[in-house]
Amino acid sequence: MAEIIDLRSRAENIRQSQDARLRIAKLNAVRKHFQCMRCAFRCARCGSQLGDEDRNVGEPYNAPYAFCRICYEEYREYRKKKSGQPGNPDYYWHNEAWMQLWDAWLDYQEKMEKYRSSPEFLRLLEEVESFMER
Repeated sequence: MAEIIDLRSRAENIRQSQDARLRIAKLNAVRKHFQCMRCAFRCARCGSQLGDEDRNVGEPYNAPYAFCRICYEEYREYRKKKSGQPGNPDYYWHNEAWMQLWDAWLDYQEKMEKYRSSPEFLRLLEEVESFMER
């Protein structure tokens, strides 16, 4: 009888543990979206580190994402072909499958943007911000 289990304190420990796991899951969800997917120092498409040479392309930069030089050149080629203009014939590998790949990647980016502006994700941001301030 001396070793009576205090069920109330045990239940509280379990609840605190579940709360901690939920907080960690929330933090990881937010971190993943902003640290991994929106890094201003990495190419949005291939993930390579961006240097000064990538930012200075010698013309007005006209792309919706931060691209390295190679991906930016590909993006420009994609846009050109998408608008019906002939692409560079030397780039024979820029075929229909390549066009579909770019279409899918841009569609994915659009869907991610839609998710990040959803009421639920914005609520998650507010919750994470509130417990980061504590």
